[in-house]
Amino acid sequence: AKANGQAGIGMAGGCSWTRQWLQFDNSYYLRVAEDNNSDVSQLLWLPTDQALYDSPEFRPYFIRYMNSQEHFFTDYAAAHKKMSELGAKFKYRISL
Repeated sequence: AKANGQAGIGMAGGCSWTRQWLQFDNSYYLRVAEDNNSDVSQLLWLPTDQALYDSPEFRPYFIRYMNSQEHFFTDYAAAHKKMSELGAKFKYRISL
């Protein structure tokens, strides 16, 4: 349910990390640059998101992805491939 109690998902009455929540891009990282924009204040931003920006270890990546969608896509593709190749192991077998 949305924040306004109506059925559905997405921004209308609810929260998302980006305005274009169904589009895959680096707009999550661009949010920091747009922080003074009133639209952005309505988006979901948790203390853990802020920590990614504030952390000396993660900040270089955050800034890199904010400045280059190409770098974000390249690194994401490599990480996604690695996770896919590792596979998933399930402890329990469930019959449907």
